[in-house]
Amino acid sequence: MEEKLREEFKTYNFDLNDHSWKEKLPSVTVEKSERIGNRPKISVIIANYNNSPYLERMMNSLVNQSIGIENLQILFVDDRSTDDSVDKVQTFMKKYPNIELYVLDENTGGAHGPRNVGLLNAEGEYLVILDADDWYDQKGLEIFYHSLEKSGDDMVFGGVVRSKNGQLELMTRAYNAQKSESLPISELPYDFYNWLGPQGNMIRHSLIKEHNLHFIDQRVADDVNFFYQALLFSKKISQVPEITTYVNRDDDNLSLSRNINENFLISWLRTLSYLIETYNDVEDIQRFITRRLEWILVDFTLRWDTNFGLNVNSIQKLRRLIELYLSDLDFDPNLYFSLDVYRYIWEYLKTKNDEKLLRFVGWHTLP
Repeated sequence: MEEKLREEFKTYNFDLNDHSWKEKLPSVTVEKSERIGNRPKISVIIANYNNSPYLERMMNSLVNQSIGIENLQILFVDDRSTDDSVDKVQTFMKKYPNIELYVLDENTGGAHGPRNVGLLNAEGEYLVILDADDWYDQKGLEIFYHSLEKSGDDMVFGGVVRSKNGQLELMTRAYNAQKSESLPISELPYDFYNWLGPQGNMIRHSLIKEHNLHFIDQRVADDVNFFYQALLFSKKISQVPEITTYVNRDDDNLSLSRNINENFLISWLRTLSYLIETYNDVEDIQRFITRRLEWILVDFTLRWDTNFGLNVNSIQKLRRLIELYLSDLDFDPNLYFSLDVYRYIWEYLKTKNDEKLLRFVGWHTLP
């Protein structure tokens, strides 16, 4: 591992033995509902920046949870929004208890800062991270809570539905194929890693505090790093078959394509590099890394609409960065790739067959 990469890990606060991330957060202005209960069962952390159109739906899903608003601590952390997000949350604060509004005094440029502010102020026995444009099923948090109370596990996953322009589809079949308790993570199928982020899970708060889990200081892959480590430290998880979470993917939701650039790629590769170095002896690391590689290959070789571009120069840049950050990759991803297209692309990259890769991509992406 090059010293340059170790310095990057330190700069972006990867090290779980380092608590300096707490001091690096901006100061906040805090408002709270008139009534704030003690010892909440669940803390809900919401990072927000200019999500005003979605906030009423999200907040209504929380104040109407079947487990009861009296059992929740809602931490809404705003990253200096320029819309009326704060006003909308303040309206809910006047009507409902247990809502806490944290407005950062300076913008952090990503969800990692607000989420870390939420972690420092969370008091619940269990914790969930909710994106500001997503929402929970009315029974979602109660289902999670009773599952962990019964199993004693540290993490539970439930069904996630993607909502796109009013059309709903199941997003994570691997999360809720069947009900299970104390499932070793070594037995999780490859498809489980199709999605690993804040959506559709709950974590025991003591696990987060014990291991100093926090969101790394970068806009991309901060959540995947956090939840993969939570998964590893949990060792065993529960799964429930019920739908718990709805994820917004409307056309008017900001597209990722314009954000797919060199910084996006480096952030992902830096995260994978850290996880490979730190958890190389974990049984499921190869499946997880390969699934993330599939995403990278799709975004940077099978898409023509990104700011990274798709040409010989961009392919050469992609390969150089993969060689730099994944030099410690000691297994063949071909063992796990779910489709032959990934095997072809990976082989072309490894053999520096750039022109052939471009022709293949051109053929593969034809209507």
